[in-house]
Amino acid sequence: MWKITKGFIAAGMVLTLSFVATACSYLPVFTKKAPEPATPSVSPVIEVSEDYYGSMPPYKENQTRGMLSGSGYRIDFSRLELGLMEIAQETFPTPDYYFQEGQQIKREQAEAWLARTKDNPAGLNPNKGPNLLVNILEHDYLDKDQQKLAGMVVGLSLSPDYQDGTEQEKQYTAEQLVAKGEQLAARIVQTVKAQNPGIPMVIALYQVPDENSTLIPGHFLATGTVGAEESSVSKWQMLDEQYYLFPSEEVEKDYPQAYLQYDKLMRQTQSYFGEYVGITGVGRFMNGKLTELTITANAEYDSRTEVLQFTQFAANGINQLIDKDVHVNLYVQSINRPLAIYVRPANGEPYMHIYRN
Repeated sequence: MWKITKGFIAAGMVLTLSFVATACSYLPVFTKKAPEPATPSVSPVIEVSEDYYGSMPPYKENQTRGMLSGSGYRIDFSRLELGLMEIAQETFPTPDYYFQEGQQIKREQAEAWLARTKDNPAGLNPNKGPNLLVNILEHDYLDKDQQKLAGMVVGLSLSPDYQDGTEQEKQYTAEQLVAKGEQLAARIVQTVKAQNPGIPMVIALYQVPDENSTLIPGHFLATGTVGAEESSVSKWQMLDEQYYLFPSEEVEKDYPQAYLQYDKLMRQTQSYFGEYVGITGVGRFMNGKLTELTITANAEYDSRTEVLQFTQFAANGINQLIDKDVHVNLYVQSINRPLAIYVRPANGEPYMHIYRN
């Protein structure tokens, strides 16, 4: 059975970083060898009970967040930042490190890299056609004992669109985009490591979503590791992460079993509640397997008892029809406000929250 929370604590399932002011350590400081980056990966899903990074006051604003190399690009920054933290945990475990917003790559440096070559000698974008490098986002990790910089994770957001020699618009394949990203990373790492010797780094290549898609986020393509004493990426690892809209022809074709489970859930729910509910879903697939499903139900309800009945009915359907190893988030909302949340983790007890206002 799930549990219904009495306050807004359950709303904490919204995946945001908890910046907890952690007391300074008064223990003796011992010199520790900088960790060599592990082979990073994107975990199937960040559970709401994860041990998030703490932070040290005062809060420092990220130097490059929100910077884009041009208009017409859309980045799901929530997904990007959470993914970077997933990747970071492979090398910088949460018990040993504090999180800090990126401070090493200055805004002026990022602006130079995001420029076109013709406009800035340091520019990394082509002189014509769509930009390749859309955003640079840095996360820093501080050693808890020494309370100083001990690692960096840098996300490079890339657009697959390009213009060929005949000025026709085309798209790179995933492999081609990774190859382009590796070239950009080599130049960025060289500069950053020269300014931060002895600091291990992890580079993550992220493909931005299609500008016409408002529901499907971008996805990670590959990660690269730079050891503390290295000046370039020593190892790259491809990642297999994809997002699909439910229902859609694409997911029906590529993952028919997952599509059928979702379709049965949708039909079952709508047959009971009729036209009062519109349902859409976004599925996250890792290595060809559905690992997370986020369902949004738009309901026209005025009564909290109606909201409760619907959420309970949908939750039962989820438990009956969706594989147990899939993390499921159900958001019930009206046009202008949230109504209810139901979360069924792949590991752990499900829970429900009904908003009172």
